[in-house]
Amino acid sequence: MKQPNKITAVVFDLGNVVLRWDVEGILESLHLDEVQTDKLRTHLFSDRVWLNMDSGLISEAAAIEKVCTQSRLSKTAVEQALLAAKESLIPYNKTIELMQEFYEAGVPIYCLSNMSSETYAHIKDYDFFNTFAGIIISGNEGFMKPDSRIFHMLLERFNLVPSEILFIDDSLPNIVKARELGINSFHFKGRDACYTAIRESVFPDGTSQPV
Repeated sequence: MKQPNKITAVVFDLGNVVLRWDVEGILESLHLDEVQTDKLRTHLFSDRVWLNMDSGLISEAAAIEKVCTQSRLSKTAVEQALLAAKESLIPYNKTIELMQEFYEAGVPIYCLSNMSSETYAHIKDYDFFNTFAGIIISGNEGFMKPDSRIFHMLLERFNLVPSEILFIDDSLPNIVKARELGINSFHFKGRDACYTAIRESVFPDGTSQPV
């Protein structure tokens, strides 16, 4: 991927880029019957309530109450599903290695993720968070990607130049919005070729030299 300017910073999404996110795997891990599984899929993971948590518009407690009312699932079942979702967020070793490579080379890395405040609180002690020069979590801010406001917040809060950063995300709508704002963006699909292309974008000469 050819870049017009030298990349001086890299911005990582979390879900499906740094951390595993697999709704069907989460549901399977709960060992519920088909009816309960479908209700959780429909009323929790695929409902606006999830986006509202990620946007910081409602608390997890309010979301649980809403899901229980809509689905008639027990509070315990919904709480267990949310806990399973948090515990499923396991780092991808290849991405952590890439982040560490940038960090050691002196390339600042940042986090821009759609995630509820409660989920972030559950995972924030992972060691890799210490490598970020700055972190923006949508649930703490009141809006989420692809809302242009959160991209402007990223640029302004950390004094970043759109044409000099590389934004990595698995969501195409987020990539499209970032590109509209002049941000170099890479649609991440978890393949080896993705890691190679990202490295080549940041280190076009093929060496990980400090900036």
